[in-house]
Amino acid sequence: MLLRLVVSRAVAIAVTGAAAACPAPFYDDNIGVEGVATEAGSLQGTFALKSQAMDQANTILGPVDTGGITYSLVTRTWRAEEPNLYDESHKVCDVENFETAGLTTVNTRATIDGIPASVTVLDVDHATGAFVRTPFHEYWAVQNLGDNEALPEDKESAVFYDMDGDGNPGTTVTTSGLVDGEVYVAQRKTVDQTGVVQGEALNFGLSRVKKEGTVLGASNDLLLNEAERVPHPNPKQSWWMEIRVADDASCDAVLDARDSDALPISRPFG
Repeated sequence: MLLRLVVSRAVAIAVTGAAAACPAPFYDDNIGVEGVATEAGSLQGTFALKSQAMDQANTILGPVDTGGITYSLVTRTWRAEEPNLYDESHKVCDVENFETAGLTTVNTRATIDGIPASVTVLDVDHATGAFVRTPFHEYWAVQNLGDNEALPEDKESAVFYDMDGDGNPGTTVTTSGLVDGEVYVAQRKTVDQTGVVQGEALNFGLSRVKKEGTVLGASNDLLLNEAERVPHPNPKQSWWMEIRVADDASCDAVLDARDSDALPISRPFG
């Protein structure tokens, strides 16, 4: 009886010690999902990233949903000396714009290929599965501007340049539907992403995207309107998901993941 009591106490102490040594998984109450523990450095590699950004434009018809999806190739390198941190480079591979109040917009291939790669730092709590990216920036037809500097009000500023080389200012967006034509724009996107680790090959969460843009010209005056954009009332409409691809993958792997639904249409949480 005494031996059984001693063994029981030893087991209880061992279990209590193990529980104390293993932190509880991070629970992201924004999406209702727990993180998964992984080994330090195990998230190094190359990933296909889908980022959906949904906001609302204030129009004469009232608030109208607008936004789009960006597909990117993420290259991630572990900082062994700072084991929670990874350096990332994001290369935009494709962009899909949502139809807005009957207006369809398409970006040129030259524009997408010309977006400079963004760099950021990923902070992962490997024990709990918490995932936080430092906010990063995409620059469309904007050059020589600090991340915290305001876009110039002067549409002739040298900060804005012909990004796609077609002879028009800024980047050319083709429109159809409500108005057929071209609109010439420049913008800076600031992207803030947090979420949960789901393993060494899958992670997801919410995006918060700030868009600062200006219309530099258009082929039709009806396209010169610059509607104010505000955050969507449902924050879950802006989300991201990434899956691991081969270390030497290119944008082709990202687009294959999109076309095969490995990066699904719907968000991976409720």
